[in-house]
Amino acid sequence: MPTISSGISIALQAVLTQSQVMEIAGHNVANASTPGYRRQSAVLVTGTPTSINGADHLLGAGQRGGGVTIEKIQRFNLSFFDGRYRSVSAEAKNWEAQSEILSQLEATLAENTDDGLLPKLDQFWAGWQSLANDPTNTSLRTILLDDASALATAFNRRATQITQLRSDQNLTVGSKVEEINSLAGQVAQLNGEISRVLSVGEQPNDLMDTRDLALDRLAELAGAVSSEQKNGEVMVSIGGHVLVVGHDSFKLETRANAVDTSIKDVYWQDGQQLTPSTGELKGTLEVRDSVLTGQLSGLNTLASGLITQANAIHTTGFGLNNATGLNFFSGTNAASIAVNPALDAASIATSSATGQEGNNVIALQIAGLKSVKGMSAGTATLNEFYNAQITQLGVTTQRAANNSYQHGLVKQALSDQRESVAGVSLDEEAANMAKAQKAYQAAARVLTAYDEMLNLIINNMGLVGR
Repeated sequence: MPTISSGISIALQAVLTQSQVMEIAGHNVANASTPGYRRQSAVLVTGTPTSINGADHLLGAGQRGGGVTIEKIQRFNLSFFDGRYRSVSAEAKNWEAQSEILSQLEATLAENTDDGLLPKLDQFWAGWQSLANDPTNTSLRTILLDDASALATAFNRRATQITQLRSDQNLTVGSKVEEINSLAGQVAQLNGEISRVLSVGEQPNDLMDTRDLALDRLAELAGAVSSEQKNGEVMVSIGGHVLVVGHDSFKLETRANAVDTSIKDVYWQDGQQLTPSTGELKGTLEVRDSVLTGQLSGLNTLASGLITQANAIHTTGFGLNNATGLNFFSGTNAASIAVNPALDAASIATSSATGQEGNNVIALQIAGLKSVKGMSAGTATLNEFYNAQITQLGVTTQRAANNSYQHGLVKQALSDQRESVAGVSLDEEAANMAKAQKAYQAAARVLTAYDEMLNLIINNMGLVGR
């Protein structure tokens, strides 16, 4: 039959349930700005009802309610949004990494300034043209040597800076590999904890948040994809190779390239080479092994062409002191090009014959190299060759910047969509807390009413007439 104790139990359960609802709302508010946090909500269900039988049958129309209880703490998250977001995020990071490195390269080359290589080449040609107009002018000869030295130094500096920038990417690659290994170990550990908590019927929501944050970063780094298993664990892979399965993670490592030991490639511990299809690692490797290598190769080709063409003419001429057979430049590439240290102002060959100080044939021929198509199989001059290389770099840099911007917009849109589902709304939490507070107060008032009823029974029964 109905009892006061059963009523007290229902009211007490309501007080405790609404108190936990308040705790969950407070947890949401506390983590409103926490990266990766997914809002949580208590799923309330009615308690198990009891039947009215026997003597209780005439005291009620049906089953007695069992009050309220929390079935589970729901975590707001949609794996569909996560998958799309991580895919776009990985591609955005790929282009962002490329754009950052290419911007550094453009600043290094400084071709939009007076310190560019093309202006120095033009100044070099102009120096020879001026000397051709006045072959015996010692001042013009000294200026030409200075211009040539500045041109050689510009080659040297660019070669050194590109080589250093390329070397810096090895450090970046190593750092990203270490981060991937650390995150993979973290995901593997969380897999074990999450599956254990789920096995006892509880919800490891905060652990899942931490794991999802790690999965987001793995996607950014190397385009990692994940799939959730029935036991709550996730399997993670990069480029079709498993990175995390169950409680185990498979590490990456860097090894020196077999052909070029100055760069490091990324390998799995089982010996397979990692070739990421997207992510920061893909962007870094793409620029290091393609763009930077191409720029350095082009710079070396230009320097070699200048050395070969200028020396071929200069060695046939005669200086004011009748010196002949001297190379104008020494070295073989951009890193080693320099003005021949044995060359002085009087030794610069301008004449095509000995003892003819006013002869300017050699000076005119070297000045004319500016228009000689001696590069790219006879299709481009030295200036045109380098201008094409710089133009291509500008196009590549602009494409990377545009793609980074466009993919960044899509990434932000998907992030906003995901946040609208899983993020914390302080206004909504305030409304939920107010609702839970009112329910708590009402349940407490019910307890007070039962307390008064018990007081009446215990302290006042049997006192009629007194």
